[in-house]
Amino acid sequence: MSAYGAALRLARRDALRAKGRTALVICMIGLPVTVIVALAVLFETSAWSARESLPYEIGAADARLTGAGHAPVGQTADDQGIIKPRASGGDAERPWTTPEITRRVAAAFGPSARVRPLETGGRIALRTARGYRGADHIGLDLRDPMTRGMLDITGGRAPAKPGEVALAPSLGFRLGSDVQIDRSGTTARVVGHVRDPREPRRALALTLPGAVPGLTAPRPQWLVAGAGPVTWDEVTALNGSGITVLSRAVVSDPPARAREESVPAAGPDGTGVAVVAMAVAVVVLEVVLLAGPAFAVGVRRQRHRLALVAACGGDARHLRAVVLAGGLVLGGAAAVAGALLGLLAAALAKPLSKAFLGVVLGPYEVPWALVAVTMLLGAGSGVLAALVPALQAARMDVVAALAGRREAVRARRGWPVAGAVLVLLGVAASLFGTRALHELGAALGAAAIVIGCVMATPWLVGAAGQGARWLPLPLRLAVRDGARNRGRAAPVVAAIMAAVAGITVFAIGVASDARQERAEYESRLPMGSAMVRPPLGKADAVTAAIGRELPGLPLVPLRTLPGEGAECGQADTAKCPSVDFASGPSRTRTVVLDNVVGGAREARLLLGRDDPTVTAALAARKVVVFGSPPLPGGTTTLTVSYWKDDRQHTLRTVRGVPAVAVREDPHVQALVPPSVAALARVPVRTEALGVDRADHRVTEAEQSRLTEVLAAFTDTDDTVYVERGHVDSPSPMLLALAIAGAVLAFGGTMIATGLAAADARPDLATLAAIGARPGTRRLLSMGQAGFVAVLGCWLGIAAGFVPGVAVARPLTEVAAVPAGPDGAPAVPGHGPTPDVPWSLLLAVGVAVPLLAVAAAAVFTRRGLPLTHRPAD
Repeated sequence: MSAYGAALRLARRDALRAKGRTALVICMIGLPVTVIVALAVLFETSAWSARESLPYEIGAADARLTGAGHAPVGQTADDQGIIKPRASGGDAERPWTTPEITRRVAAAFGPSARVRPLETGGRIALRTARGYRGADHIGLDLRDPMTRGMLDITGGRAPAKPGEVALAPSLGFRLGSDVQIDRSGTTARVVGHVRDPREPRRALALTLPGAVPGLTAPRPQWLVAGAGPVTWDEVTALNGSGITVLSRAVVSDPPARAREESVPAAGPDGTGVAVVAMAVAVVVLEVVLLAGPAFAVGVRRQRHRLALVAACGGDARHLRAVVLAGGLVLGGAAAVAGALLGLLAAALAKPLSKAFLGVVLGPYEVPWALVAVTMLLGAGSGVLAALVPALQAARMDVVAALAGRREAVRARRGWPVAGAVLVLLGVAASLFGTRALHELGAALGAAAIVIGCVMATPWLVGAAGQGARWLPLPLRLAVRDGARNRGRAAPVVAAIMAAVAGITVFAIGVASDARQERAEYESRLPMGSAMVRPPLGKADAVTAAIGRELPGLPLVPLRTLPGEGAECGQADTAKCPSVDFASGPSRTRTVVLDNVVGGAREARLLLGRDDPTVTAALAARKVVVFGSPPLPGGTTTLTVSYWKDDRQHTLRTVRGVPAVAVREDPHVQALVPPSVAALARVPVRTEALGVDRADHRVTEAEQSRLTEVLAAFTDTDDTVYVERGHVDSPSPMLLALAIAGAVLAFGGTMIATGLAAADARPDLATLAAIGARPGTRRLLSMGQAGFVAVLGCWLGIAAGFVPGVAVARPLTEVAAVPAGPDGAPAVPGHGPTPDVPWSLLLAVGVAVPLLAVAAAAVFTRRGLPLTHRPAD
């Protein structure tokens, strides 16, 4: 053990002596540790446990009761799931009332227990100058001490009587103003501003329970205080009456029976475990490949010291121990520093996420077991990075080391062949493994290709040096230096290649997914046109309101004959006739409007242009049937029917109606001239108001104003639609991948350049001795940076291209659905839609090497060292 203690002391002293290399290795190993620890802490912190949520769910109360029915029910300990559902029918589904709950609580916990109603889950409409704005409603007396911590009053005070309300500041209502809080005209005075501690940007309205007439809470709830700890036995007793309970005592210290009766958590997915394991392996590989050259350079710098150890009686295991001790010391220091930085970064991210993103994370929580594993992973990566240099040190020529001569690097001729075999196997797995293993097949193929390229990288670096004879002197020296010192250049090239290959696979997958979304997007209107859907029977009132808010907006009333399934508004379905015009074979279609009654103006709005065929047909009083093959005889059949008692009843049929079929599908069944619409003897109604893009293009601000106007007439969402096409915004994932790839490639290039500069001092001394200019050193560093960056980036793009295209197949391929036995039409599928983000790949393959070359030019000194160069 004394020998290993001496090795650790030598490693510590060497680390303190070579401060630049030590800092470099610590950064390389510590950065992944920092990222993993920070993400693990943030993930643990962002997940609100039932115990952490108690102050916001029940405040200072002892329990929260939910009485949605009277039939017995079973629940989990945290009241987040139902184990035994309640029966249905009769009194079982009747919700509990506050007087009933008060009597039940007094019987269970004594007369000292207090009950406060809690209303959640409802929505109210706040009257504005244009219409209405929606807000989440909470009915709660926030003055009671048992509610402390559930909500924050940031201005004014909490409501104290039914005519008062507290609103979120984002809703824009001033303190002291009166606001209408429902559509029936109920008003309340704004007495305070309220904020949800966990969702600061939530649109929230707080009143006393029961202050909004006609608003029924989806799940009636009550807070209970003064009952003492509510035990699991008392919870199950209340479950027998149909009441579920969120108990502070049970959540804080769940008994064994509660844990046994809880819903078991789903086990980890096998594919997810494989992907996580592969990601960990890639991180370790990156660290080893990047840190390995630094240890190799360190071994060459201390060859004389190691030779002295060997000359004094040290054997191969002692030399290995000295080098491995360096990996352990630096890896351990990097693991500790990286873990501390990760914990600090997570702590700083918590207030920043609240300030800039409006996301409130839970209490700061550290998964110590995962942090410890990550630190061990970092320290082990340092040891692994030093393993190959340690083996080389154990085999070094002691006499050559004492004389200061370099040893020739022996290339392993079998490695390129084995690497080529792995690459071919990876390509085969990527192309054919996705059929059985889906995304996992492409991931396994990518891993095989990357490992094969890593094994073949030394040969590729050497082969690249064969073509250096045609390059200018500085570039020729840089390329030959990398080829001669493959132990330093090849691992860094392999690290850049592995990182860029992973970025390429993910980027192609994300881009293909986005292309599929664009391909499957189905526009509902011509680009730039708009449609307003007023409630049934309120088209005139909506038109007048829009005219007051946006005077001059050219609205086109779209009158329709109702189709099957159209809104009727009658309880008796016999009074809801529908009109259908027979067309060709049916297929899956998205229908926005059924049968539009009109002429050329309506046709131009629906099609986005003047179509001579459609215009001529309408002028000739012919029905235009959309999305249909040619009709036999140029006629169609008009059918009027209704549904009742699960049967379709036909009222009348008109055959031989002149018609024209059009393949184009503007998501309308048919365009009907008024003369033909009269044959149906069904009332025509205004179902929508259109804005033709040729007349006016609705802006986003105008759309917001129209939505607020329509909210005064209906609670339905999507009342205003403006066709703007598929929003093809830059994917945040692609941006993150581009940044990650650039950082990894740039960092690896700078590491290789720094190591080359430290290792090439004898060569620089030779250049100075033969009269090279001072700027030659800078050109040499620029060439070294460009050589490593270009080779690593483009090798990585090539390695990740095939797996990336392969992974697009299971991600974007959609299988066809055959026609159902119940008459459901078939849904066509489509093949894979791969997409290669060439701009991103070119940015990594061109911009990153140029940036690395520029950085090398800036940070490299011009002078050439005039030091003694020992003879080889």
